[in-house]
Amino acid sequence: MTEIRRTGGGATVVTDTDEALVGDAVVVAVGGWAPGPAAGVVSGLPQLRVTQEQPVHFPVPDALEWPSFIHHPGAGRRLPGGVYGLGSVDGVKIGLHGVGPVVDPDHRDRTPDPAALDRLRAYAEEWLPGVAGTEPEPLTCLYTTTPDEDFVIDRQGAVTVMAGCSGHAFKFGPTLGELAADLVEGGPGLPRFALGRTAPGR
Repeated sequence: MTEIRRTGGGATVVTDTDEALVGDAVVVAVGGWAPGPAAGVVSGLPQLRVTQEQPVHFPVPDALEWPSFIHHPGAGRRLPGGVYGLGSVDGVKIGLHGVGPVVDPDHRDRTPDPAALDRLRAYAEEWLPGVAGTEPEPLTCLYTTTPDEDFVIDRQGAVTVMAGCSGHAFKFGPTLGELAADLVEGGPGLPRFALGRTAPGR
């Protein structure tokens, strides 16, 4: 996709082969790239903070039996931000919430940060005895947050925008899909996730 245009009561999406796809509605859900395609077709998109985060996987045999968890600041913790974790086919995944460097999604180096790896290794040693003796495997990913850390899920005309979700919305996938489908069908949005909101949504 190279361009989105509102056309009459619908929208036209232009692809990189110059094909024009015309529809009654379009959903823009492109993570950290949202300001580009959304510019000019919707207003009120909040500033998005795009960071490169570094979660890790601890390869343990019972990883899929692990519960998901969110460890908020405090409780004797000495790390910045919150820590999240969950079981996956690649191991027990843990990561820090939105503390990585701000990046351009098209020009990030994807290089793991040794200091971040050390912080997560130390966290696991203190709080996750079930991964003791395993060496974490780092990876990098994009994280996208809004100033109030709530998602943007709203519609203007034929265009529905979903933004501020990268890296921390997967667990809400079914509900976010329902919200987007309702908007496409003409249903009302939620003020908490509205474009142009000025007050924190909490």
